[in-house]
Amino acid sequence: MASMNPVKNRKNYCVQYKNPYTYKWQKSYFRNKNDAALALNHWRQVELYIKNGWDWESLLHQQKTPITINQIFTAFNNNVLSTMTNIDTIARYRAVMQSCKKVFPGNTSSNEIRTMNRIINGTKVSGWMIYKLEMELIYGRTRRGIDSYLRDLLHIFNWAFDEELIHKVVIKKSDRYKKHELAPINYKVWSKEEIQYVFNHNKLSQYHKDILLLFAMTGARANEIVGHNKRKPYKELHWEHIDMRENKIQLLQKRRQIRETVDIHPNVMSILKKWFRSGSDRPLDMTYKELNSVIKKINNIVGINFTCHDLRRMKAQLVRKETKDASKAGHSIGDKSTEVVDNHYAGVTLEEQQAINNSAFDALDKIIKQ
Repeated sequence: MASMNPVKNRKNYCVQYKNPYTYKWQKSYFRNKNDAALALNHWRQVELYIKNGWDWESLLHQQKTPITINQIFTAFNNNVLSTMTNIDTIARYRAVMQSCKKVFPGNTSSNEIRTMNRIINGTKVSGWMIYKLEMELIYGRTRRGIDSYLRDLLHIFNWAFDEELIHKVVIKKSDRYKKHELAPINYKVWSKEEIQYVFNHNKLSQYHKDILLLFAMTGARANEIVGHNKRKPYKELHWEHIDMRENKIQLLQKRRQIRETVDIHPNVMSILKKWFRSGSDRPLDMTYKELNSVIKKINNIVGINFTCHDLRRMKAQLVRKETKDASKAGHSIGDKSTEVVDNHYAGVTLEEQQAINNSAFDALDKIIKQ
């Protein structure tokens, strides 16, 4: 039960109560006895409501000063984003918060969102369905894009709840799209014929073929291997990051804090050695924008549209086809999540399915013949 006690050697009072969300004991301090008594009465009322199964949340929030979306986002920016070092992550969260305020004005109380109603396309909808429909119908965002924003908003509002800036859940995991509500993820799957056609194309220069092999065999992301990056100079690949004797390079991969040593095939290293001997200032002496121009030129020559990321996918698909192992395909491109490999790079191959079917048949046949 909540209690009130004077603080020794101080002219104030302490009210101790159990947080109904976390079930942990907490303390609040007051400068005079009357304020402390009011707080004590409040928490004992909450306890009574909980005990009798009444709507204790409404009672709790009636006496809380409403906090606006703007206040929550400002607090998140000052206390979380200010400590981050990844400029892309910071930019993403700020874009997410701005998208929220396009639908719910910044002066909206966080307590109002879940019960808010609007008529959209003749249908009355409420809560985060308002956000989903307006972002899709008015602002033209895809459902997967909206869902990624909802994931980040869930993180922001959960942070505010944990910090006790708010005392009522604003967004739940169930507010996000269900899997069946999202369009399938489509990515380029390379055929044997396409690979042969592209790499043997007689109108591609040797330099173009070297670029293709570099990306297809390192499986690196473009911004991990280009030599010039004004926004993230610490990610640039320089000659000092390459060990030509051991066929190794040091890459700063996505979500990594330090460079990791990656083995590369000798044929790829021979390309880098050639560029080094030619006097190139950096291994891939260009910006991301310049690299994309090179890839687009290759696309135009061969008549097939693909990106640097599709060349990264090529490596994962080749490894999975040869090894029949999703984890090895992931490791080949520096991604340890088999779910990401399945959904974005290299799904289950026919060879894997055949191997599984053969194993099942052999097992069944062995049992039948015993």
